[in-house]
Amino acid sequence: MRHNTTGGPDLPALGSGIQLLDTEDEIVGPLQSLVVDHLLLNEGCAYWVDSHGHATTSVLTRLAPSDRFLDRIHVARGFTPGQHYQLVNYLCEHLAETGGEELTLLVCPALDGQYRADELHRGEGETMLLKTLARLAGLAREYDVPVLVTRQQADELSAPITSAAVETIHCEQTQFGPRFTADGFETLVYPDRGYLQTTLAFWERVLQTRHATAYAGKTRQPAVVGWG
Repeated sequence: MRHNTTGGPDLPALGSGIQLLDTEDEIVGPLQSLVVDHLLLNEGCAYWVDSHGHATTSVLTRLAPSDRFLDRIHVARGFTPGQHYQLVNYLCEHLAETGGEELTLLVCPALDGQYRADELHRGEGETMLLKTLARLAGLAREYDVPVLVTRQQADELSAPITSAAVETIHCEQTQFGPRFTADGFETLVYPDRGYLQTTLAFWERVLQTRHATAYAGKTRQPAVVGWG
């Protein structure tokens, strides 16, 4: 786990490989804040294979400095196991064609979510998840980028995600706001020494403090685009 060195409130910097974000259900925004923070610190684009509605424009709009910034987040949504599985395949093909020149981050929230569907035969979801996980790990190695993932549930099905992760980032609520912990990292600085009303307000304040120049002319018009 690398530390950001921009000063002010700290967020964990994402190293290459699969990065598992483990968070409490009631905390809103840690996934999106890590994505926005990474893009503000690095050139290039994020490719987001969405599941269960994590790529919501309302959250990303509030955290991102501008609509032009959101053009760097390329989102494709999988609503079924087959769609999600094929989207990862298409992503591999797309990056092979482009050489991954603009790629700086892959995002796959609720990676296990679609593979829990009742429509799948016994063992089919596990097989699809393992193949998807292997492809993502391969992309992380080939392009030397982080793959930020979350789990829908922590159980036997999602255990391979935990095993494949080179880093697990925990996020929990405290009296001062959400707190990240990981190997060698802990959130120690908060924008206010007190509990903010919503966790989304907390992430917004952290990002604005860390990236004051980028947020100086912040606008509120999202433009999350697709790929494929």
